[in-house]
Amino acid sequence: MIKPFNVMIISLLCLLLTAVIVYQHIKATEVDIVLSCRNELVASNPKTNAIEHHLLIADFALQKRSASISYRYFTHEGIPIATLHLKGDVLSANKSKDIYILNLVNSELVRHNSDLALPQHASHLEAFASRNISKQGVHNLTIQLASRNDKEHTALLYFLPSTNICACSLVTMG
Repeated sequence: MIKPFNVMIISLLCLLLTAVIVYQHIKATEVDIVLSCRNELVASNPKTNAIEHHLLIADFALQKRSASISYRYFTHEGIPIATLHLKGDVLSANKSKDIYILNLVNSELVRHNSDLALPQHASHLEAFASRNISKQGVHNLTIQLASRNDKEHTALLYFLPSTNICACSLVTMG
């Protein structure tokens, strides 16, 4: 027969072990990275077949377990068109491979100039994220820093599983 004192000691050890494992998991997914990426968007207008050029600045902030992304869209001349804000948390962080899985639960499109047509990238991304959030409660996004140069504060950001890559300025906070 096990004495009540031994049961209490075993229970406390199990509780302590569980707390250590949970704490290590939380610390493992904490990230402190800020990326600012610039891209030129080129698309064919489906109605006119004209080639459209837009500028995109995508800002990624992964701080602790929070994640936020702002896609800022501009005309080729630099006139602001819209900003798509996505917010959520870091679900998983494989720091050795620089792979981060984001759970984004809020999506908001802010129009800065309604006279200008929304770039196709903005329309598609906003519709895709909003549909995922409304149907599943979350829009998952996996990103990987394909290469990084901490001395020059630059990185190539790769969106998985697509083949999209952007060049970014990199700020590590930790």
